Amino acid sequence: MMSGTSLDGIDICLTEFSIDEEGKHLFSIKEQAVYSYTLEEKDFLTRFLQDTISIEDVSHANYEITRLHAEYLQRFLTEKGVDSQECDLLSVHGQTVWHSPPRDGHDIGHTLQLLSIPGLAAMTNLKTIGDFRTADMALGGQGAPLVPIFDSEFLYSQDQDTIAINIGGMANLTFIPRDRNQQIMAFDTGPGNILIDLAMKRFFGKQFDENGVFAQEGIILERLWKNLCELEFITQKPPKSTGREMFNSALLQDILEVSFVNTFPGEDIVRTITDFTAWSIAENIRLFGNPISRILVTGGGANNPTLMARLHKELPKAVFFTSQELGFDADIKEALCFAYLGWRSLGGLSGNIPSVTGAKRAVVLGCVSP
Repeated sequence: MMSGTSLDGIDICLTEFSIDEEGKHLFSIKEQAVYSYTLEEKDFLTRFLQDTISIEDVSHANYEITRLHAEYLQRFLTEKGVDSQECDLLSVHGQTVWHSPPRDGHDIGHTLQLLSIPGLAAMTNLKTIGDFRTADMALGGQGAPLVPIFDSEFLYSQDQDTIAINIGGMANLTFIPRDRNQQIMAFDTGPGNILIDLAMKRFFGKQFDENGVFAQEGIILERLWKNLCELEFITQKPPKSTGREMFNSALLQDILEVSFVNTFPGEDIVRTITDFTAWSIAENIRLFGNPISRILVTGGGANNPTLMARLHKELPKAVFFTSQELGFDADIKEALCFAYLGWRSLGGLSGNIPSVTGAKRAVVLGCVSP
């Protein structure tokens, strides 16, 4: 189960993992579903990411997020006709409400994903694993990204370098060299849908720009474009990770004010932010990867044609391919990845890649209950 920083909802997939005679890991998706949060649920969760709240509120949110996961899981099992007793493990990410990676070699970062693992295990009567990021951070790592362990196993090509991009609330990428002697590299590139969604809510009262139609009607505002492109995180060298503690409504407000664009059409602002988002992803590939690669794009941003058109324009020599060619839908990839992380942990296999996160060593991730 995956609930990301975009707060779209909960993605669930039922997957069987196995190992063939040559030691290669295999997966088979049995069922999958993407559930959108109601407006009431999304507003409730957004409050805990944007407002200063009390410890009592945090405790309440932890319970409510656990309850929501249990309810959506039961809905999934009922709709798909799945017997929960046939499931070996429930692997869950939890809801990130804070992520503060280490700032230098002497600093230990900290992160918080709300959800009670014992509580969810009791509510669902399933062995449950979660809290995947803290072990990596305890060893000096960024605690993110964790998806590259899946990418390196299942997306590798011996013919060409591969880049896997996920555009959720934040955007991240994994660079998988065709040369196995080169290290895999992965990191957050900056905002994914977050600034687009915030602008849509501010100017149009909508949760997101469905099919990129509002952006398509706008033009790029040069002053706003310049100020967005000067955000330091975009060109910061990896390893790096980020979240709503950096890219949020306060940042958007500041950039809009210094750009003097509050009186411009909302479509122009959304278009500028959308194109900037695509540019920022491509710029990270140009700086730290290989723009002549085969590229897979997943996450909600993959469903935005305006964003994707700009990304294709920024990377004209790349070969884009789809997740369907690999056997899964783009929307379900992160849920699939965390299912894989849970499976690895049960088998005593590490889930982080130190060259990616900056951790001192590889470590088995997560906590299991019972």
